[in-house]
Amino acid sequence: MKNKISIQDDFVFGSVMSNKRLCQRLIQLILPELKIERIEFPTIQKVVQESQFSHGVRFDVYTKDQNGVVYEIDMQIRHTRGLPQRVRYYQGRIDSEMLKHGQKYASLRRSYVIFICPFDPFDLGLHRYDFANYCRQDKALALDDGRTAIFLNTKGIKNDVSKGLRNFLDYVDNRDVDNDKYVDELKGYIQNLSKNTEWRNDYMDNRTHMMFHDEDVREEGKRDAIRGTIELLRQAGMAEAEVKSKVQQQFALTDSQMRELFE
Repeated sequence: MKNKISIQDDFVFGSVMSNKRLCQRLIQLILPELKIERIEFPTIQKVVQESQFSHGVRFDVYTKDQNGVVYEIDMQIRHTRGLPQRVRYYQGRIDSEMLKHGQKYASLRRSYVIFICPFDPFDLGLHRYDFANYCRQDKALALDDGRTAIFLNTKGIKNDVSKGLRNFLDYVDNRDVDNDKYVDELKGYIQNLSKNTEWRNDYMDNRTHMMFHDEDVREEGKRDAIRGTIELLRQAGMAEAEVKSKVQQQFALTDSQMRELFE
């Protein structure tokens, strides 16, 4: 599974979730207690920035349901510090986007910030961690401000979620999942995407950009990613000469580096 297209990639995840039906099914899978009749067409890589001087935010997937409830879903690959503060910032940006000038605070709709993590963010072995505001003196007293944060963990070991959600998290974790209709649809959708030349080029451009602009990615990681991209293009049926030309152009590789990769 290592060199195949993974839904963990935020570009791939966003591409899949741009499908309205697949996105709605995921939200319903995560929140089965809600009756979601329909959602807006998901906005992918939505950027919210109040001014040129403020810290902007880019949401992986942003959508609303028939009642105006907002769902923001992000694929969080790295276990970096500040994830709770990131949630806080996202929720604030969602509120500022939702509340128009002159509207009353009570008009704010519910919002859900959902992080999908291929690591356990709180080391308790749970598949999901749900957070809402409550009174410290009496935890039965909820603030009921309409904000909920959910961390989904692909490494969970507890029996705390539905089989469908566990299958989805296993799939995100690049594990084999059989006999699951939703996961099969995701696989098929990604397979069709990978056969689309325009999407494949966009995927490579995004991968290249991330590698050369992400300070967390080291040189060895870049080489592994390039090899993975080569394998991806081969799996998609691209001719070997075209693979070499595309890779050398995209990653600005020397002839010596190319020989090392294709020897």
